[in-house]
Amino acid sequence: MEDIIAFIMLHQIETILLVFGIILLAFFITHWQEVKFWWLNFSYNFPIIGKMSRLAKDIEGFDENHKWFYSEERLCRDYYNFYEKMDKDSESFDEAKAYLHSVGELGRKPTPTFIWIMIFVLVIVEAFGFAYVLAGFTIPGASEATQQKGAVGVAAMLAVLLVWLTHMTGQELHKNTLIKKIRRWYKNDNAGGSNWRDLKPDEQLISIDNTFDDDKSPNYIRMLNRLDVNDKVKTSYTKTILTLIFIFAVAIGATYIRHQVLTQEIASSHETAINIFNDDASPFAGNDAAGDDDIGALFGDSAAESAEDDLASLFGGDKKASASGSKKTAGVSIEDQTNQKGGDATFIILALMFVFIQILGIFFGMHWDFAGRESREAYECLRGFATKKAFLSYYEKAKTHIARVAQQQLQKLQHKMNIINDNSGTDAETTAILRNNKDRTFKQYLTFEDK
Repeated sequence: MEDIIAFIMLHQIETILLVFGIILLAFFITHWQEVKFWWLNFSYNFPIIGKMSRLAKDIEGFDENHKWFYSEERLCRDYYNFYEKMDKDSESFDEAKAYLHSVGELGRKPTPTFIWIMIFVLVIVEAFGFAYVLAGFTIPGASEATQQKGAVGVAAMLAVLLVWLTHMTGQELHKNTLIKKIRRWYKNDNAGGSNWRDLKPDEQLISIDNTFDDDKSPNYIRMLNRLDVNDKVKTSYTKTILTLIFIFAVAIGATYIRHQVLTQEIASSHETAINIFNDDASPFAGNDAAGDDDIGALFGDSAAESAEDDLASLFGGDKKASASGSKKTAGVSIEDQTNQKGGDATFIILALMFVFIQILGIFFGMHWDFAGRESREAYECLRGFATKKAFLSYYEKAKTHIARVAQQQLQKLQHKMNIINDNSGTDAETTAILRNNKDRTFKQYLTFEDK
């Protein structure tokens, strides 16, 4: 764990960017419509190359039918796409609620932002663990810095892929529970002798707008009408099997690589120790003759032989030294085995944690999000409002806000078109139409767009 933390600290910039990207991605997933509306405003107001600047130059295109300039209609149409989604009434509330009730998903919600962030963070932490052990294997022959950056990239892609696969698996399992419920209700209905049709959806496609058209059908048929199923109306586990194979392949592969890295580190530590020992012993070995002569000159031949025996006993020159070396080697071997076993046990625990995190992602996919064809649209329509009064109040405010922003943008466009016309100069009729724009408002555009 300390090595992983050190690896993250060594790549602080990459880690910060990755975490920031995760937060942005989670926000985009859960607030996609708000992001799209913000981008529309940004794209129109961007200087020089924005949509506003480009549309303002078109002062010749004119719609004779509506008496509007094409550039004005284009702007209003872009904002009308968002206005239309907020144009809801009491009937929209009833249709959305009935659709979710029929498909058995009334009360379900999309995955919250904080859950997405938690899933990504958990997987990213594990991915950094992969990056640490993959650093030497991603780009063989490259520099250490390049290998580490490549490992971070591989780990990030692996994390995103795993989150996507586990979430799809959770949705598949949730859909299978609905199919099982359909088949169980159908079987019970058939056993009671009241079954009057085969188990298949109606020929008419049921959507939110016509959700009441199959009111007379049994509950399981109404649920079936809102799901995409195979012709046998049976459960499918294709995504689940592929995801599990991928998860266990990654877990086993990462554990194997970690084992190899640990073995390599133990071997490298021995090579370093042997090199240090040889370097320390070489001065004695290189000066044996001179040392013997000096000792013999000072203390006699017997003293020289005694000193030679002592040196031999230190550096493996006799049987006692060999026995001592064997004990030392045995001690190192036991230490290596302990480190290897402890490391492998740790890697197995990390693999189990990785599998558990993926199972948690699958559980989140089962608990949140929808299986019905238009269940998400129905939920986004309801916006979680339990009462019709709160529902209508919210959409009235949302429509007013979009209409106000659209009108402001339209006035900016008309002002820019007048400036360009004054600078370039056109015929008197075009100039008069440009300046007489009181009737060309977003509110007026709604009247003939709704027709």
